[in-house]
Formats: sequence, C-alpha cells, structure tokens
Amino acid sequence: MKELMFLFYVITFLEYSIVCLIEIAEGEFRIRLEPEEPDSTAPLTLALHIKYTPTYPEEVPEISIDTLDGSIEADETEKLHSELMKEAQSSLGMAMVFTLSSLLKDLLTTFVMERNNRKKKDEEDRIRREIEIEQAKFQGTKVTVASFLEWKEMFDKKLAEKEKASKNLLAIKKEEAKKLKLTDESLANSDMKYIEEGDVTVDVSLFEREVDMSDEDEEDTSE
Repeated sequence: MKELMFLFYVITFLEYSIVCLIEIAEGEFRIRLEPEEPDSTAPLTLALHIKYTPTYPEEVPEISIDTLDGSIEADETEKLHSELMKEAQSSLGMAMVFTLSSLLKDLLTTFVMERNNRKKKDEEDRIRREIEIEQAKFQGTKVTVASFLEWKEMFDKKLAEKEKASKNLLAIKKEEAKKLKLTDESLANSDMKYIEEGDVTVDVSLFEREVDMSDEDEEDTSE
C-alpha cells in the first residue's frame, strides 16, 4: 500500500508521464503509460498490469502489458515484456513498481521515436526514388568504357550489315541493267533483220488489170 501511495504522489505532483493508476483489487493494479512525445498520427498508449505474488517483493510479480490505444506488433510487446522481467529480477527484495513503470515508459518512448524515424526514412526513400525516376526521363544513360565499347561493337556490326546490303543491291541493279541492255540490243537486231528481209516489190500492172476488168463489167451491164 505504501508503494501505491508513493506512486500516487509521483503521478500527482511530479507530473510524470504516467497518466493514470487504477487499482483493480488488493495487490493488483494497472498503470496507464504514454510516450514522452506522443505521435499524433499514430498514437500509442500502453498499460502495465501488475499483480503481487504472496512473497512480493522477494519474487517477481505477475507482469503483463496491454494496449489501450493504437497498435503494436506482438513481437514488439514481447520484447518490452522481456526487458521488464529482466529489470524485475534485478530488483528482487525491493519495491519495483515505480522502477518497472518508469522503464516501460522509457521503452515506449524509444519505440515510438524509432518507429517515427523509420516512417520518415521510408517516406524520404520513396520521394528520392520518385525524383530519380523523373530525372532519368531527362537524362541520358551514363557512359562507361564498357558500355561505349559494347555500343561501338553493335554500331560497327550494323554499319557493316548496311554496307553489305547496299553492295548487294547495287550488284542486283547492275545485273538487271545488263540484262535489259542485252534485251534491247536483241530487239533492235531483230527489227533490223525483219526490215532487211521484208523489202517487197509491188507490181503496179496487177492493179491496172483489175481496173480494166472492172470497167468492162460496167459496160456489159449498161448494154
């Protein structure tokens, strides 16, 4: 009881971070704890639940941690509880409630600060990555000796392929022009042959005979 009264005076007059002490039963109570610098975006409030054993303080009291506001991972709660048990073992034979509540308050403050730092770092990393992505859109690829040699090899290969293709195309065009020239010469020679062999002499007397015969037929018809 004297230990509880001592805690009450500390809470009331020293304005320690312990917000509220609730006595549940004789030798059992719960202390509400908040960090030194609460996080308004993710508040976290814990309660230290202590129950005296028959031989307290010669043995460690029953200790548990409850979450009153916010959230904390189970493994983190287990770490806090483990630290409290170590402190309780080292405080055997002495009143230890104030010591345990003070330790939990310090652990809670450290946990919230580290969590905020992680959140801040994660946000900074996210912004940095976004900036790097945007900058990469306006910057060329960084050139190294290895990347330049790789690019030059690809460039020379493409240039050689292009020159080879141009030579092949030129050879094809020359071959087609040669064939066309031979074809034109053959056609010209063929025309000259037909012109030379196709000269015909016309017998005009044949036409005169046909005209005379046509006149005689008209005279017979008129008689």
